Amino acid sequence: MTYRNVIDSHFHTQSMLQRGMDVFSLYDRLFDGGFAGGIDIGCTHDDLPQRRELLKDYPAILLSGAMGPWEAGRSETKPVEPEYEYQSAKSISQIESELDILKENIIRYKASFIGEIGLDYYWDYGTHEKQHLIFESQMRWASEMGLRVLIHDRDADADTAEVIRRLGPDRGGVIHCFDGSPIVLEAALEKGYFISFAGNLTYKRNTDLRQMLRRVPMDRLLLETDSPYLAPVPLRGQSNNPSFIIHTYECAAETLGMNAEDLAIIIKDNYDRLTASV
Repeated sequence: MTYRNVIDSHFHTQSMLQRGMDVFSLYDRLFDGGFAGGIDIGCTHDDLPQRRELLKDYPAILLSGAMGPWEAGRSETKPVEPEYEYQSAKSISQIESELDILKENIIRYKASFIGEIGLDYYWDYGTHEKQHLIFESQMRWASEMGLRVLIHDRDADADTAEVIRRLGPDRGGVIHCFDGSPIVLEAALEKGYFISFAGNLTYKRNTDLRQMLRRVPMDRLLLETDSPYLAPVPLRGQSNNPSFIIHTYECAAETLGMNAEDLAIIIKDNYDRLTASV
């Protein structure tokens, strides 16, 4: 399979750079090979200015800005994991101040999306109250600004589905790295969202996730790497990058009983509808 018509709907340039990857040579090779583009994802309230500068020479890479649930601060309900970046608790007033900075940056730097945002009860960042403040604030902005959202959900399926149903936003968005939750899928499809599968689709044990892939309407399907995380088989264990997405396309196509090049055309059309008018 070539990179013609291939997109990557979710990757983290800054995180790849932090791992010492030669990201820009990689992007140049991908675009020379026909890569159609993708979305560079925000993680923190203040990263948009630097990311805009880093990617200014790549107009086919769109920018999303956000505060993820990790910016609720360290977990206040269970011991901090050794690898957890945020060792300090955050007050509500600090979170509100950081939300103000983020909103200004989204407007000033013309982010194409708000994301990734959501809930994460696996790591249990901060408190559920603080995670909801961050998530729901940005969902409301998305409706105000006419933007789509990119949703992170980990072990918070019921609450994520409830927020999606209650707050939209009007233009929908994407469930990123979909983990197979039926209740999230139902809510997301009702609200016009796209469903994006990552490299974990290729993992041998994830037969249930591949079954869920068959339940997603073809006009709502996207694929992603979530680079530098979740490298697909046969590259599992390496730092992921957008060039590895070929393996996820091939796995998805095999699961759906179709040709990978034909699937790429369908997903490219879906991506074009997602990114229309951004």
